[in-house]
Parts: sequence; structure tokens; C-alpha cells
Amino acid sequence: MVAGRAMAVLRAVVEEYVGTCAPVGSKALVDRHGMGVSSATVRNDLAGLERSGHLTHPHVSAGRIPTDLGYRAVVEDGIPFAHGRAMDSVARPSRATSLRGLSRELARLTRCLAVVSEPAPQGARVARVSLTRCADGRVACVAVFDDGHVASRSLRCPIPDDELARVEEAASEACVGERIGAVAADGRLTPGGARFLVAVVACVRALASEAHPSEERSGMAFLLAQPEFKDPQVVCVVADALEEADLAPEGPSLVDGAGLMVSIGGENADERLRRMSVVAKEYHAFSGVGYVACVGPTRMDYPLVIGAVEAASERARAIVSEG
Repeated sequence: MVAGRAMAVLRAVVEEYVGTCAPVGSKALVDRHGMGVSSATVRNDLAGLERSGHLTHPHVSAGRIPTDLGYRAVVEDGIPFAHGRAMDSVARPSRATSLRGLSRELARLTRCLAVVSEPAPQGARVARVSLTRCADGRVACVAVFDDGHVASRSLRCPIPDDELARVEEAASEACVGERIGAVAADGRLTPGGARFLVAVVACVRALASEAHPSEERSGMAFLLAQPEFKDPQVVCVVADALEEADLAPEGPSLVDGAGLMVSIGGENADERLRRMSVVAKEYHAFSGVGYVACVGPTRMDYPLVIGAVEAASERARAIVSEG
């Protein structure tokens, strides 16, 4: 856990790196972020954050850059959501009156690939949920429905087998019999287990859909213009992955109680997306459940993107309801 001045230093490194895409040194932090301590003290904090796995450096003499763990720590510490900026640019009815228009607004605001789906009806009721560890360490999430249909999906699983059984039990409580519900706090689970439970329930919800919603996607040009994608080979890999990827919210981390998901770098199930982060949120309408998502480099502006996705999900629900 990162706290106190170390968290302030980590936030400052993330902010600098998001803006410059260049390794960050102690002098830049002291000069531009008012750390209130000497460069030597900040260097010690940077070294400690590197030892804990929150920062790394690409070259021996270079400054530091955030790791996936570093971004995750900042997001979970309560990074402020940019609701003001997002609502002004995304959520006003006069600026987006269709899902296609909303995806374009979202892409322009965030400089990410933006996805807005139509609502999909919920499928048959779930009769059973089972989680089975696979040989590669992942877990097969199997949903059996009351009409006899069986569907499964493989999930990355960061928890041990003894907790996997508790997650299976909690997922069954949330999914079996009635309409798939929200995930409630469960004192039997560790924080990692609780996050995996959210992923499992989202997975079952996706498997339960009778129809895949159509999607409006905008902003691929914005995404590939980022410095991370100068290498043509990287562009090809990422473009192929995004063409195939299902970006509906499936975890691995619940940022707030309203179902906002953030998947950072190596947390993505698809290895080809290890350079990317996905921010997604479902919205509920009379005709079913849809979602809004942004895909960008791990060096994305998380406050802006999270706030924009939150606002856009509210606007998507209004557009569908007005239609």
C-alpha cells in the first residue's frame, strides 16, 4: 500500500508522464509539483516506489515511469474524477443526440478509442455458475441456464484455489434464479477476491445476453496517434486485437459501487492489449443493458477518461430512453 508523501510522489510521476510520455526525474517533480522537500528526499521516495514495483525506469540513467501497479494504486486511491470537464463536453443533450454522435464526442474529448453500445436484452435465467481452474492458471467461468444452454468464458484469475470456491458461492448467490444482480460487499473475500467476483458476475451477465448489442466505435486515429504506437508492428497487433475484442465491462477492478471498471495493461485478458487500458461502464435502459468504454494507452489521463465515461453512460441512457 502506498500512502503519505510516497503517494503524492507517485501521483506527480503519473501526471508528468501522462503529459510528456518521458521518464520523470526528481528535479522535475520538485520544480513543478511543489513537493516541499529536497531533490534528494524525492529521489529516495522514487527508489522506494521502484522497489515496491510501482515505478520502473527504461534506462539506467533515466527517470522513472509508472508500472501497471503504479497506475492501479493511483486509481484506487481515489483519483479525482473529471466530472466537470466531462459533463460540459459530453453529457449536454445539444452536443450528442445519438449513440454515434456520443461516441465521436467521447473520442474527441479523451483522444481514445470510444465505444458506445446499444442495450441488449437479458437472457435466460441462470441455473448454475461454476468456476474451474485451467491448466494455464486461468479460470473457466461456466454458466448453465434454465433452458439447458451452457456457455463459458476464460478469465484471468489472481486468487488462490481456496478463495476461488468462496467466489463461486458468492457469484451463485448474485446470479442464480433471479435477474443477475449487483455485487454486494462480502466479508468472506479479500480485496482481490472481491474484484474477481465483480469480473465473474460481469462475465455471467455477458453470457446471459441473448443478443450482442451493436456498437458505435470512434477514435481509432486518435488512439494510434499516441507516441506508444510509432512502431508499425505494434499498430498491427493493437489494431487486430481491438477489432476482435469484446470491450463490455468484465473487470478486473470495480472502481466504485456503481459498476465502473478499469483494466490496466497486463490486467487485460488479451495479451495483445498489455500496452492498453480500458475504462468501461454499463448503463441500464428499459430495453436492456448497454455500455460505454474508452480504450487508450496505459499512459491515459485517468481522471478525464473515467469522468468522461461516467458522463457518457448517463447520456447514453438518456438518448436510448428519449428514442
